[in-house]
Amino acid sequence: MRIAPEAQQAAEMLEGLAALAAQAEALGLDLLVVPERLAAAGGVPAALPACAAAAAATARIRIASGLLALPLHHPLRVAEDAATLDALSGGRFELGVGLGAEVEAFAGFGLDLHARALRFEEALEVMGRAWADGPVRFAGRHFRIDGTEVHPKPVQAGGPPLWLGARSSDALARAARLGVGAVVEPDTDPAPYLEAWRALGRELADARVAFLIDSSSAEGGVLRARLARCRGARLDAWVAAPRGAADLPELCDAAAGLRALEPP
Repeated sequence: MRIAPEAQQAAEMLEGLAALAAQAEALGLDLLVVPERLAAAGGVPAALPACAAAAAATARIRIASGLLALPLHHPLRVAEDAATLDALSGGRFELGVGLGAEVEAFAGFGLDLHARALRFEEALEVMGRAWADGPVRFAGRHFRIDGTEVHPKPVQAGGPPLWLGARSSDALARAARLGVGAVVEPDTDPAPYLEAWRALGRELADARVAFLIDSSSAEGGVLRARLARCRGARLDAWVAAPRGAADLPELCDAAAGLRALEPP
């Protein structure tokens, strides 16, 4: 049987990802992020199956998608896939989602770009109900579900930890309102997220801020100032997905540098 060049390339990429995940675990990294890019530039077209390959090759490191364009997917499908991944990984999966940065994809999927925020919020609600016991009943503007139950249920209570990519003040406040973690660039001020979190009467210790870093992120004073604002919140370092094994030592050094900057 002849394998098409595109399929061969995909197979080699996934094989390489599994090896990369195993090496990241051996180097002591805590979290490997598998980015989804529908155009496959700087990521993979389908992050969740790729996350399964990484999980199967490891035993300790946590595996995350980053970031799944949630409005382009049906939430029951994502909930079931994420719960399956959680089981396959022994409770090591984290689900990173976003509104969808590749805006041209919405027309290709036959979806209204202007409706993506509401689709996103409805999808999160459906997923939360799908991970709970019993069938899902939901009547929204974009999704209507009457009695479907998702199996398996996640290993982690309440489902895999959720992360929302956010840059603008509105997006950061949305993440706080939805009660999920915020993934930010090193030059993004997390203050709107933390302020909105506190305004809702939640404990700051339950807020989660993740800085998406690369090999140069631990340098300079900007990140130090951002970290200082996060005093009292749970802090995570999302290591930017490496291009290959050669990047891993530098990313390990960057993660160590970030930990050194964390406020006590």
